[in-house]
Amino acid sequence: MRPLDLVVIGGGITGLGIARLAARNGYTVALLERSDLASGASSATSHMLHGGLRYLEHGHFGLVREALRERGALARMAPDVARPTRFLLPFYRGDRRPPWMARLGLSIYDAFAGPDRLSRHTAVRRGEALALEPSLATDGLLGAGIYSDVVMDDAGLAVAVARDAAAHGAGIHTYTEAVGARPAPGPAGHPSGAVEILARDRLDGRDRSLTASVVVNATGAWCDATRTTLLRALHPGTTDPAPIMRPTRGVHLVFPRLTESHGVLGFARSDGRVFFVIPFGDRSLVGTTEVEIPTPPPPGAWSASMEEVRYLRAELERMLPAAAEAPPLAVTCGVRPLLADDDRVSATTREHRILEEGPVLTIAGGKYTTFRVMARDVLKLVAARLRRDPPRDSDAPLPSRTAAPTLEALAEWAVDHAFARRLSDVIRRRSSLWLSPDRGRVAAQAVAVSIGLRLGWTDDHTRDEVREFHASLEREERLLQGARERTTRMAG
Repeated sequence: MRPLDLVVIGGGITGLGIARLAARNGYTVALLERSDLASGASSATSHMLHGGLRYLEHGHFGLVREALRERGALARMAPDVARPTRFLLPFYRGDRRPPWMARLGLSIYDAFAGPDRLSRHTAVRRGEALALEPSLATDGLLGAGIYSDVVMDDAGLAVAVARDAAAHGAGIHTYTEAVGARPAPGPAGHPSGAVEILARDRLDGRDRSLTASVVVNATGAWCDATRTTLLRALHPGTTDPAPIMRPTRGVHLVFPRLTESHGVLGFARSDGRVFFVIPFGDRSLVGTTEVEIPTPPPPGAWSASMEEVRYLRAELERMLPAAAEAPPLAVTCGVRPLLADDDRVSATTREHRILEEGPVLTIAGGKYTTFRVMARDVLKLVAARLRRDPPRDSDAPLPSRTAAPTLEALAEWAVDHAFARRLSDVIRRRSSLWLSPDRGRVAAQAVAVSIGLRLGWTDDHTRDEVREFHASLEREERLLQGARERTTRMAG
Protein backbone atom coordinates (compact mmCIF):
# COMPACT_ATOMS: atom_id res chain seq x y z
CA MET A 1 0.00 0.00 0.00
CA ARG A 2 1.33 3.44 -0.90
CA PRO A 3 2.21 5.50 2.19
CA LEU A 4 0.30 8.62 3.10
CA ASP A 5 1.99 11.89 2.29
CA LEU A 6 1.91 12.92 5.93
CA VAL A 7 0.66 11.99 9.38
CA VAL A 8 -0.01 14.88 11.74
CA ILE A 9 0.27 14.16 15.46
CA GLY A 10 -1.75 16.64 17.52
CA GLY A 11 -5.36 17.76 17.14
CA GLY A 12 -5.11 21.32 18.42
CA ILE A 13 -5.60 24.26 16.10
CA THR A 14 -2.07 24.00 14.66
CA GLY A 15 -2.32 20.34 13.71
CA LEU A 16 -5.84 20.81 12.38
CA GLY A 17 -4.74 23.77 10.28
CA ILE A 18 -1.94 21.66 8.77
CA ALA A 19 -4.32 18.77 8.02
CA ARG A 20 -6.80 21.16 6.42
CA LEU A 21 -4.23 22.84 4.17
CA ALA A 22 -2.69 19.50 3.20
CA ALA A 23 -6.06 18.01 2.27
CA ARG A 24 -7.05 21.10 0.32
CA ASN A 25 -3.85 20.76 -1.72
CA GLY A 26 -4.47 17.12 -2.58
CA TYR A 27 -2.14 15.48 -0.07
CA THR A 28 -3.11 12.22 1.58
CA VAL A 29 -3.11 13.03 5.30
CA ALA A 30 -4.24 11.57 8.61
CA LEU A 31 -4.35 13.34 11.96
CA LEU A 32 -3.96 11.59 15.31
CA GLU A 33 -5.15 13.20 18.54
CA ARG A 34 -4.82 11.36 21.85
CA SER A 35 -7.90 13.08 23.33
CA ASP A 36 -10.65 15.24 21.82
CA LEU A 37 -10.02 17.91 19.21
CA ALA A 38 -8.89 21.18 20.80
CA SER A 39 -9.03 19.59 24.25
CA GLY A 40 -5.75 21.20 25.30
CA ALA A 41 -4.70 24.83 24.97
CA SER A 42 -6.90 25.33 21.88
CA SER A 43 -10.09 25.34 23.98
CA ALA A 44 -8.60 27.29 26.91
CA THR A 45 -7.44 30.44 25.13
CA SER A 46 -8.40 34.05 25.74
CA HIS A 47 -11.02 33.52 23.01
CA MET A 48 -9.61 36.29 20.85
CA LEU A 49 -8.34 36.53 17.30
CA HIS A 50 -5.99 39.45 17.69
CA GLY A 51 -2.67 40.95 16.71
CA GLY A 52 -1.53 41.34 20.28
CA LEU A 53 -1.24 44.93 21.47
CA ARG A 54 1.32 43.92 24.08
CA TYR A 55 3.61 42.47 21.41
CA LEU A 56 4.12 45.99 20.03
CA GLU A 57 5.77 46.96 23.30
CA HIS A 58 8.29 44.14 22.85
CA GLY A 59 9.03 45.04 19.23
CA HIS A 60 7.36 42.03 17.59
CA PHE A 61 6.00 44.17 14.76
CA GLY A 62 6.08 41.46 12.08
CA LEU A 63 4.08 39.08 14.27
CA VAL A 64 1.45 41.74 14.99
CA ARG A 65 1.05 42.65 11.31
CA GLU A 66 0.81 38.99 10.32
CA ALA A 67 -1.70 38.17 13.07
CA LEU A 68 -3.92 41.13 12.17
CA ARG A 69 -4.11 39.95 8.56
CA GLU A 70 -5.13 36.52 9.78
CA ARG A 71 -7.66 38.03 12.19
CA GLY A 72 -9.46 39.65 9.27
CA ALA A 73 -9.41 36.53 7.12
CA LEU A 74 -10.69 34.24 9.88
CA ALA A 75 -13.48 36.65 10.84
CA ARG A 76 -14.72 36.40 7.25
CA MET A 77 -14.26 32.63 7.06
CA ALA A 78 -16.13 31.80 10.28
CA PRO A 79 -18.59 34.59 11.11
CA ASP A 80 -20.71 32.28 13.25
CA VAL A 81 -17.86 31.77 15.75
CA ALA A 82 -15.83 34.99 15.33
CA ARG A 83 -17.32 38.39 16.13
CA PRO A 84 -15.71 41.88 15.98
CA THR A 85 -15.94 43.51 19.40
CA ARG A 86 -15.08 46.98 20.73
CA PHE A 87 -12.63 47.17 23.66
CA LEU A 88 -11.94 49.92 26.19
CA LEU A 89 -8.38 50.61 27.30
CA PRO A 90 -8.79 52.86 30.38
CA PHE A 91 -6.16 55.54 31.11
CA TYR A 92 -5.30 56.09 34.78
CA ARG A 93 -3.13 58.65 36.50
CA GLY A 94 0.26 57.12 37.25
CA ASP A 95 0.06 54.35 34.63
CA ARG A 96 3.44 53.02 33.52
CA ARG A 97 2.22 53.57 29.96
CA PRO A 98 0.93 57.17 29.68
CA PRO A 99 -2.14 57.90 27.51
CA TRP A 100 -0.08 59.25 24.61
CA MET A 101 1.87 55.98 24.44
CA ALA A 102 -1.32 53.92 24.52
CA ARG A 103 -2.87 56.03 21.75
CA LEU A 104 0.28 55.64 19.65
CA GLY A 105 0.09 51.87 20.10
CA LEU A 106 -3.55 51.86 18.99
CA SER A 107 -2.67 53.93 15.91
CA ILE A 108 0.04 51.46 14.95
CA TYR A 109 -2.37 48.58 15.60
CA ASP A 110 -4.88 50.08 13.17
CA ALA A 111 -2.20 50.78 10.56
CA PHE A 112 -0.79 47.25 10.71
CA ALA A 113 -4.24 45.78 10.03
CA GLY A 114 -4.20 47.37 6.58
CA PRO A 115 -7.21 46.57 4.39
CA ASP A 116 -8.49 44.15 7.07
CA ARG A 117 -8.80 46.94 9.61
CA LEU A 118 -11.92 46.89 11.76
CA SER A 119 -13.45 50.10 13.15
CA ARG A 120 -10.73 52.66 13.84
CA HIS A 121 -9.65 53.41 17.36
CA THR A 122 -10.72 56.55 19.13
CA ALA A 123 -10.23 58.17 22.54
CA VAL A 124 -12.80 59.45 25.04
CA ARG A 125 -12.65 61.50 28.22
CA ARG A 126 -13.38 60.23 31.71
CA GLY A 127 -17.10 60.99 31.64
CA GLU A 128 -17.61 59.34 28.29
CA ALA A 129 -15.68 56.26 29.40
CA LEU A 130 -17.90 55.91 32.47
CA ALA A 131 -21.02 56.42 30.38
CA LEU A 132 -19.94 53.52 28.17
CA GLU A 133 -18.87 51.27 31.07
CA PRO A 134 -20.10 52.56 34.44
CA SER A 135 -18.43 49.73 36.35
CA LEU A 136 -14.88 50.97 35.64
CA ALA A 137 -12.78 51.92 38.67
CA THR A 138 -13.06 55.70 38.98
CA ASP A 139 -10.05 56.57 41.15
CA GLY A 140 -7.51 58.30 38.89
CA LEU A 141 -9.46 57.55 35.70
CA LEU A 142 -8.51 60.03 32.94
CA GLY A 143 -10.29 58.57 29.94
CA ALA A 144 -10.00 55.58 27.64
CA GLY A 145 -8.94 54.42 24.22
CA ILE A 146 -11.46 52.40 22.23
CA TYR A 147 -10.39 49.91 19.59
CA SER A 148 -11.60 46.73 17.89
CA ASP A 149 -10.58 43.08 17.99
CA VAL A 150 -12.35 39.76 17.34
CA VAL A 151 -13.83 37.50 20.03
CA MET A 152 -14.19 33.88 18.98
CA ASP A 153 -15.29 30.45 20.13
CA ASP A 154 -11.90 28.72 20.11
CA ALA A 155 -13.13 25.12 20.24
CA GLY A 156 -15.88 25.90 17.73
CA LEU A 157 -13.38 27.33 15.25
CA ALA A 158 -11.05 24.33 15.71
CA VAL A 159 -13.90 21.89 15.03
CA ALA A 160 -14.85 23.88 11.91
CA VAL A 161 -11.26 23.58 10.65
CA ALA A 162 -11.35 19.82 11.32
CA ARG A 163 -14.62 19.47 9.42
CA ASP A 164 -13.14 21.37 6.46
CA ALA A 165 -10.08 19.09 6.52
CA ALA A 166 -12.26 15.98 6.55
CA ALA A 167 -14.47 17.34 3.75
CA HIS A 168 -11.34 17.50 1.57
CA GLY A 169 -10.19 13.98 2.40
CA ALA A 170 -8.21 14.17 5.65
CA GLY A 171 -8.59 11.32 8.11
CA ILE A 172 -9.35 12.71 11.60
CA HIS A 173 -8.74 10.19 14.40
CA THR A 174 -9.60 11.37 17.91
CA TYR A 175 -8.67 9.55 21.12
CA THR A 176 -5.94 7.86 19.08
CA GLU A 177 -2.47 8.05 20.57
CA ALA A 178 0.77 7.55 18.66
CA VAL A 179 2.55 4.94 20.79
CA GLY A 180 5.51 4.08 18.59
CA ALA A 181 7.34 4.61 15.31
CA ARG A 182 9.79 2.75 13.11
CA PRO A 183 11.33 3.07 9.65
CA ALA A 184 8.96 1.59 7.11
CA PRO A 185 10.41 -1.19 4.97
CA GLY A 186 10.48 -0.81 1.23
CA PRO A 187 10.83 -3.40 -1.55
CA ALA A 188 12.93 -6.43 -0.58
CA GLY A 189 13.00 -5.18 3.01
CA HIS A 190 15.16 -2.14 2.28
CA PRO A 191 14.36 1.11 4.11
CA SER A 192 11.87 3.19 2.16
CA GLY A 193 12.51 6.53 3.86
CA ALA A 194 8.92 6.51 5.12
CA VAL A 195 7.85 6.13 8.73
CA GLU A 196 5.37 3.67 10.20
CA ILE A 197 3.40 5.17 13.10
CA LEU A 198 1.86 2.74 15.55
CA ALA A 199 -1.25 4.08 17.23
CA ARG A 200 -3.83 2.90 19.73
CA ASP A 201 -7.43 3.97 20.18
CA ARG A 202 -7.67 4.93 23.85
CA LEU A 203 -11.42 4.29 24.02
CA ASP A 204 -11.84 0.93 22.33
CA GLY A 205 -8.24 -0.34 22.56
CA ARG A 206 -7.86 -1.07 18.86
CA ASP A 207 -4.43 -0.73 17.28
CA ARG A 208 -3.72 0.84 13.93
CA SER A 209 -0.67 1.40 11.78
CA LEU A 210 -0.15 4.35 9.45
CA THR A 211 2.78 4.76 7.08
CA ALA A 212 3.70 8.23 5.84
CA SER A 213 6.50 9.98 3.98
CA VAL A 214 6.51 12.81 6.52
CA VAL A 215 5.45 12.95 10.18
CA VAL A 216 4.47 16.33 11.61
CA ASN A 217 4.75 16.79 15.36
CA ALA A 218 2.16 19.46 16.25
CA THR A 219 1.59 18.54 19.88
CA GLY A 220 1.87 22.04 21.35
CA ALA A 221 3.31 22.17 24.85
CA TRP A 222 4.14 18.46 24.54
CA CYS A 223 6.33 18.96 21.45
CA ASP A 224 9.55 18.15 23.35
CA ALA A 225 8.20 14.83 24.64
CA THR A 226 6.75 13.78 21.27
CA ARG A 227 9.93 14.77 19.45
CA THR A 228 12.10 12.78 21.84
CA THR A 229 9.86 9.70 21.54
CA LEU A 230 9.88 9.80 17.73
CA LEU A 231 13.63 10.37 17.39
CA ARG A 232 14.47 7.64 19.93
CA ALA A 233 12.36 5.19 17.94
CA LEU A 234 13.77 6.17 14.55
CA HIS A 235 17.38 6.68 15.64
CA PRO A 236 18.04 4.41 18.63
CA GLY A 237 21.22 5.08 20.54
CA THR A 238 21.48 8.74 19.61
CA THR A 239 21.48 11.53 22.19
CA ASP A 240 18.08 12.90 23.13
CA PRO A 241 17.40 16.28 21.53
CA ALA A 242 17.67 19.43 23.63
CA PRO A 243 14.31 20.89 24.72
CA ILE A 244 13.02 23.83 22.70
CA MET A 245 9.85 24.62 24.69
CA ARG A 246 9.14 26.92 27.60
CA PRO A 247 5.46 26.23 28.33
CA THR A 248 3.37 28.41 30.60
CA ARG A 249 -0.02 27.87 32.22
CA GLY A 250 -2.80 30.34 31.51
CA VAL A 251 -5.93 30.43 33.67
CA HIS A 252 -9.21 32.23 32.91
CA LEU A 253 -12.37 32.67 34.95
CA VAL A 254 -15.90 32.86 33.59
CA PHE A 255 -18.31 35.26 35.34
CA PRO A 256 -21.84 36.49 34.80
CA ARG A 257 -21.78 39.49 32.47
CA LEU A 258 -19.60 42.19 34.05
CA THR A 259 -19.66 44.95 31.39
CA GLU A 260 -22.33 46.66 29.33
CA SER A 261 -21.10 45.56 25.89
CA HIS A 262 -17.39 46.24 25.62
CA GLY A 263 -14.32 44.24 26.41
CA VAL A 264 -11.96 45.96 28.85
CA LEU A 265 -8.20 45.72 28.57
CA GLY A 266 -5.83 46.95 31.27
CA PHE A 267 -2.69 46.11 33.16
CA ALA A 268 -2.54 44.21 36.42
CA ARG A 269 -1.50 46.43 39.32
CA SER A 270 0.48 43.65 41.02
CA ASP A 271 2.79 42.66 38.15
CA GLY A 272 2.03 44.84 35.11
CA ARG A 273 0.70 41.96 33.01
CA VAL A 274 -2.05 42.51 30.46
CA PHE A 275 -5.42 41.90 32.11
CA PHE A 276 -8.78 41.78 30.37
CA VAL A 277 -12.51 41.21 30.64
CA ILE A 278 -13.98 39.85 27.41
CA PRO A 279 -17.67 39.61 26.44
CA PHE A 280 -18.29 35.89 26.14
CA GLY A 281 -21.84 35.25 24.97
CA ASP A 282 -23.94 36.43 27.91
CA ARG A 283 -20.94 35.87 30.24
CA SER A 284 -17.58 37.54 30.77
CA LEU A 285 -14.18 35.88 30.44
CA VAL A 286 -11.49 37.23 32.80
CA GLY A 287 -7.79 36.54 32.32
CA THR A 288 -5.10 35.68 32.41
CA THR A 289 -2.20 34.21 34.37
CA GLU A 290 1.21 33.11 33.16
CA VAL A 291 3.07 30.55 35.26
CA GLU A 292 6.12 28.84 33.82
CA ILE A 293 6.01 25.03 34.02
CA PRO A 294 8.51 22.28 33.15
CA THR A 295 8.83 20.71 29.73
CA PRO A 296 7.31 18.29 29.10
CA PRO A 297 4.42 19.40 31.33
CA PRO A 298 3.87 17.11 34.33
CA PRO A 299 0.35 15.76 35.00
CA GLY A 300 -0.53 18.53 37.47
CA ALA A 301 0.41 21.31 35.06
CA TRP A 302 -3.09 21.34 33.62
CA SER A 303 -4.76 22.29 36.90
CA ALA A 304 -5.30 25.87 38.00
CA SER A 305 -3.98 26.75 41.43
CA MET A 306 -5.88 28.54 44.17
CA GLU A 307 -3.29 31.34 43.99
CA GLU A 308 -4.00 31.92 40.29
CA VAL A 309 -7.74 32.13 40.91
CA ARG A 310 -7.18 34.60 43.75
CA TYR A 311 -4.86 36.69 41.55
CA LEU A 312 -7.53 37.00 38.86
CA ARG A 313 -10.23 37.91 41.37
CA ALA A 314 -8.02 40.56 43.01
CA GLU A 315 -7.10 42.20 39.71
CA LEU A 316 -10.73 42.10 38.55
CA GLU A 317 -11.79 43.91 41.70
CA ARG A 318 -9.23 46.65 41.00
CA MET A 319 -10.47 47.07 37.42
CA LEU A 320 -14.21 46.68 38.07
CA PRO A 321 -14.86 47.21 41.81
CA ALA A 322 -18.51 46.23 41.53
CA ALA A 323 -17.43 42.73 40.52
CA ALA A 324 -15.91 42.06 43.96
CA GLU A 325 -18.85 39.93 45.09
CA ALA A 326 -19.55 38.24 41.75
CA PRO A 327 -18.94 34.48 42.02
CA PRO A 328 -17.07 32.94 39.09
CA LEU A 329 -19.04 30.29 37.24
CA ALA A 330 -16.19 28.35 35.68
CA VAL A 331 -12.44 28.16 35.29
CA THR A 332 -10.42 27.21 32.21
CA CYS A 333 -6.76 26.27 32.18
CA GLY A 334 -4.43 25.83 29.23
CA VAL A 335 -0.71 25.24 28.71
CA ARG A 336 0.79 27.61 26.15
CA PRO A 337 3.39 26.14 23.75
CA LEU A 338 5.97 28.93 24.03
CA LEU A 339 9.46 28.67 22.60
CA ALA A 340 12.39 28.79 25.01
CA ASP A 341 14.38 32.04 25.04
CA ASP A 342 16.25 34.26 27.46
CA ASP A 343 13.52 36.87 27.94
CA ARG A 344 11.31 37.03 31.01
CA VAL A 345 8.30 34.82 30.50
CA SER A 346 5.83 37.70 29.87
CA ALA A 347 8.01 38.89 26.96
CA THR A 348 8.56 35.48 25.39
CA THR A 349 7.99 35.54 21.64
CA ARG A 350 4.80 34.07 20.16
CA GLU A 351 6.51 33.38 16.86
CA HIS A 352 6.93 29.80 15.68
CA ARG A 353 9.79 27.54 14.69
CA ILE A 354 9.98 24.42 12.53
CA LEU A 355 12.63 21.74 13.11
CA GLU A 356 13.48 19.26 10.35
CA GLU A 357 14.93 15.99 11.62
CA GLY A 358 14.84 13.35 8.92
CA PRO A 359 11.21 12.51 8.12
CA VAL A 360 10.00 14.31 11.28
CA LEU A 361 8.96 17.96 11.20
CA THR A 362 8.26 19.61 14.56
CA ILE A 363 6.22 22.82 14.60
CA ALA A 364 6.57 24.66 17.91
CA GLY A 365 5.47 27.99 19.36
CA GLY A 366 3.07 30.31 17.59
CA LYS A 367 -0.35 31.59 18.60
CA TYR A 368 -3.90 30.59 17.79
CA THR A 369 -4.55 33.53 15.45
CA THR A 370 -1.65 32.59 13.15
CA PHE A 371 -2.38 28.88 12.81
CA ARG A 372 -2.84 29.21 9.03
CA VAL A 373 0.58 30.86 8.71
CA MET A 374 2.15 27.94 10.58
CA ALA A 375 0.31 25.48 8.35
CA ARG A 376 1.58 27.20 5.21
CA ASP A 377 5.16 27.18 6.48
CA VAL A 378 4.98 23.45 7.28
CA LEU A 379 3.39 22.54 3.95
CA LYS A 380 6.04 24.48 2.02
CA LEU A 381 8.65 22.17 3.53
CA VAL A 382 6.52 19.08 2.89
CA ALA A 383 5.98 20.17 -0.72
CA ALA A 384 9.73 20.58 -1.25
CA ARG A 385 10.41 17.11 0.16
CA LEU A 386 7.73 15.46 -1.95
CA ARG A 387 8.54 17.57 -5.03
CA ARG A 388 5.09 19.08 -5.18
CA ASP A 389 3.95 22.58 -6.02
CA PRO A 390 3.94 25.11 -3.15
CA PRO A 391 0.67 24.96 -1.20
CA ARG A 392 -2.17 27.35 -1.95
CA ASP A 393 -4.38 28.45 0.92
CA SER A 394 -8.04 29.34 0.70
CA ASP A 395 -10.20 31.94 2.43
CA ALA A 396 -13.35 29.96 1.60
CA PRO A 397 -15.93 29.88 4.41
CA LEU A 398 -15.46 27.15 6.99
CA PRO A 399 -18.35 24.77 7.75
CA SER A 400 -20.83 26.47 10.05
CA ARG A 401 -22.13 24.97 13.25
CA THR A 402 -25.51 23.28 12.89
CA ALA A 403 -28.32 24.83 14.93
CA ALA A 404 -29.65 21.80 16.79
CA PRO A 405 -33.27 22.20 17.98
CA THR A 406 -32.98 19.49 20.66
CA LEU A 407 -30.30 17.91 22.83
CA GLU A 408 -30.73 14.68 20.87
CA ALA A 409 -30.13 16.54 17.59
CA LEU A 410 -27.06 18.23 19.08
CA ALA A 411 -25.58 14.89 20.10
CA GLU A 412 -26.36 13.36 16.71
CA TRP A 413 -24.63 16.21 14.86
CA ALA A 414 -21.64 16.22 17.22
CA VAL A 415 -21.02 12.47 16.83
CA ASP A 416 -21.85 12.07 13.15
CA HIS A 417 -20.34 15.29 11.79
CA ALA A 418 -18.03 16.85 14.42
CA PHE A 419 -15.90 13.93 15.72
CA ALA A 420 -17.31 13.86 19.28
CA ARG A 421 -16.90 10.55 21.15
CA ARG A 422 -17.49 11.46 24.79
CA LEU A 423 -20.03 13.43 26.81
CA SER A 424 -17.60 16.23 27.69
CA ASP A 425 -16.76 16.63 23.98
CA VAL A 426 -20.33 17.65 23.29
CA ILE A 427 -21.06 19.79 26.34
CA ARG A 428 -17.69 21.54 26.49
CA ARG A 429 -16.48 21.79 22.87
CA ARG A 430 -19.47 21.30 20.55
CA SER A 431 -21.91 23.56 22.38
CA SER A 432 -22.21 26.30 24.99
CA LEU A 433 -23.98 24.05 27.50
CA TRP A 434 -20.98 24.33 29.83
CA LEU A 435 -21.80 28.05 30.20
CA SER A 436 -25.41 27.48 31.26
CA PRO A 437 -26.29 28.27 34.91
CA ASP A 438 -26.14 24.58 35.85
CA ARG A 439 -22.98 23.99 33.73
CA GLY A 440 -24.79 21.40 31.61
CA ARG A 441 -25.83 19.14 34.49
CA VAL A 442 -29.46 18.83 33.47
CA ALA A 443 -28.57 18.21 29.82
CA ALA A 444 -25.87 15.65 30.59
CA GLN A 445 -28.12 12.60 30.92
CA ALA A 446 -30.05 13.19 27.69
CA VAL A 447 -26.88 14.00 25.75
CA ALA A 448 -25.09 10.92 27.10
CA VAL A 449 -27.99 8.64 26.20
CA SER A 450 -28.08 10.06 22.67
CA ILE A 451 -24.32 9.67 22.22
CA GLY A 452 -24.55 6.13 23.54
CA LEU A 453 -27.20 5.24 20.99
CA ARG A 454 -24.94 6.51 18.19
CA LEU A 455 -21.81 4.78 19.47
CA GLY A 456 -23.26 1.58 20.94
CA TRP A 457 -22.56 2.29 24.61
CA THR A 458 -23.84 -0.01 27.33
CA ASP A 459 -25.98 1.39 30.13
CA ASP A 460 -22.98 1.15 32.47
CA HIS A 461 -20.81 3.10 30.03
CA THR A 462 -23.44 5.83 29.79
CA ARG A 463 -23.68 6.08 33.58
CA ASP A 464 -19.88 6.27 33.86
CA GLU A 465 -19.73 9.13 31.37
CA VAL A 466 -22.35 11.12 33.29
CA ARG A 467 -20.70 10.35 36.63
CA GLU A 468 -17.27 11.45 35.38
CA PHE A 469 -18.70 14.66 33.92
CA HIS A 470 -20.36 15.59 37.23
CA ALA A 471 -17.16 14.77 39.13
CA SER A 472 -15.15 17.14 36.92
CA LEU A 473 -17.59 19.97 37.66
CA GLU A 474 -17.39 19.26 41.39
CA ARG A 475 -13.57 19.46 41.32
CA GLU A 476 -13.74 22.77 39.52
CA GLU A 477 -16.30 24.20 41.91
CA ARG A 478 -14.30 23.12 44.97
CA LEU A 479 -11.33 25.07 43.61
CA LEU A 480 -13.41 28.19 43.03
CA GLN A 481 -15.10 27.95 46.42
CA GLY A 482 -11.81 27.33 48.21
CA ALA A 483 -10.21 30.37 46.60
CA ARG A 484 -13.20 32.50 47.57
CA GLU A 485 -13.18 31.31 51.19
CA ARG A 486 -9.46 31.87 51.52
CA THR A 487 -9.80 35.41 50.15
CA THR A 488 -12.60 36.10 52.61
CA ARG A 489 -10.51 34.84 55.55
CA MET A 490 -7.52 36.97 54.51
CA ALA A 491 -9.72 40.05 54.12
CA GLY A 492 -11.15 39.43 57.57
